[in-house]
Amino acid sequence: MHLSGQLSDWSINDLLQIMQVTQKTGSLDIDGDRQGRVHFRDGAVTGAELSGAKGSYIGTERGAVADIIYVLSSLTSGTFSVGPADGPDTQGWSVEEIMADVEALQSLEGEVIDAGLFEASGVRLVKDIQDPLVIEPQDWPLLVALVQPFTFGYLETRMGRGAAVRIFHTLHRLGVAEAMVGDEDSDWLERLAEEIAPESERPAWFEHLPEDIRKAAEEAEAAAAGAVEEDAEEIKTPKRDASAPLKGVSAPPSTTLTDGVYDEIRRLRSKVAEN
Repeated sequence: MHLSGQLSDWSINDLLQIMQVTQKTGSLDIDGDRQGRVHFRDGAVTGAELSGAKGSYIGTERGAVADIIYVLSSLTSGTFSVGPADGPDTQGWSVEEIMADVEALQSLEGEVIDAGLFEASGVRLVKDIQDPLVIEPQDWPLLVALVQPFTFGYLETRMGRGAAVRIFHTLHRLGVAEAMVGDEDSDWLERLAEEIAPESERPAWFEHLPEDIRKAAEEAEAAAAGAVEEDAEEIKTPKRDASAPLKGVSAPPSTTLTDGVYDEIRRLRSKVAEN
């Protein structure tokens, strides 16, 4: 059976049903905004592929196959055709099983859209929760996927040492942190080092401090720099040789001198005259 046509006339679900009813063994090619391929063996779905500007994705497990068909189901324009089978030669799954997973994903998408998160310019975790939060084991990998490995030094640069210590202690107390060892800690550490390399004298988190704290820190920084310059100047200034003649002492007219100081100045001047 040769099958080809326009996606505007046939939905992806219709095409899958046709492949199942006819117990077709072959590969259904989809060409639209995204390109994909669904593999069949005797009408059962055995695998799927998805390609586009973001790269290629091959699904051989039920969940991965459903993810691909979920994406392809959003296409309303393009072409389709059926060619020779070149996918996995396995028992596969029925169209009903795959479409049940696809419909579940579409339902989840609807909830996300209604919450205003789907098209948001950015999404972040809430800062505070009202009640204790229980995370199911099956949900934990989703959160892990959002967080890239990080180091104490990275957090210290971004948030300060105290905040970094509290974060690390909390992760350790909850039992959700582990040290990376072996080959797995090489590439990402190099990338992380590039991200936190100090291109300026001031860490990034400094800019987010309150105005009064930041101003005080700037004044302390300036004072420290001045002290360093004075110390350096003292080192550069040679000590006077004891055998060198004194050049005399004078004071501006506005200076008020006591009798003792005035007598001392006269003594020094007379000593210079004798030499």
